[in-house]
Amino acid sequence: MTIQADNVVLAAGPWTNEVLTMADLDEINLKVWEIQWAHYRVKKSVAHSIPQAFHFRKGQTPQDGGLYYVFPASATESVADQDEEYTYVKVGVDFETPSGDLGGMDSFDYKGSEIVLDLMDGWVKEHLPDVGERIDSYTSPYTMTEDSYFVMDTVAEGVSVFSGGSGRAFKFAPTIGDMMASLVSGDESPVDLTQFSAKRESLSFEAKVGETAAVAAA
Repeated sequence: MTIQADNVVLAAGPWTNEVLTMADLDEINLKVWEIQWAHYRVKKSVAHSIPQAFHFRKGQTPQDGGLYYVFPASATESVADQDEEYTYVKVGVDFETPSGDLGGMDSFDYKGSEIVLDLMDGWVKEHLPDVGERIDSYTSPYTMTEDSYFVMDTVAEGVSVFSGGSGRAFKFAPTIGDMMASLVSGDESPVDLTQFSAKRESLSFEAKVGETAAVAAA
């Protein structure tokens, strides 16, 4: 099936550059992170005492990015809750695996890192002693930019792009929708889009090469 339109909004997350390449358009300097999370078993009798929480700490190892979170059982509906005694909480981290910056999804490992899982298990044991064993684990992609700002721009006639969500775009979904709609309609954006340009200096491949060379020389 072929769909024809005067305008298209490309919001392909970590596959952004693959789609741009297929359309013979310039790639954007994006990187992909592997971000891990899991469900842990907990007795229903104590689950109500576990809040939604974020914990910033100094990394315990070079692989420890220091940001952990827990979502309570009431916000963990993706796991079937058919046990009369136990339920589940979601625990995750907000830092990349030791694989670091990836160029795209071709090298993405959905199994994640055992090192990060061990860090998560250790964090749960230390800070959530009433929570039991990990029952599963997942790895999700974050699409990142060098400056952590989103990309919202028109990259060709009739083609606008949203990318670089950095794992937090959902928090701004209504405003992002209005801004992307303005690119398509030509109406004034509710927010100045200059800082979100796909052509800004921090997204320049040349700038990235220069920065890498400077670090290597140092």
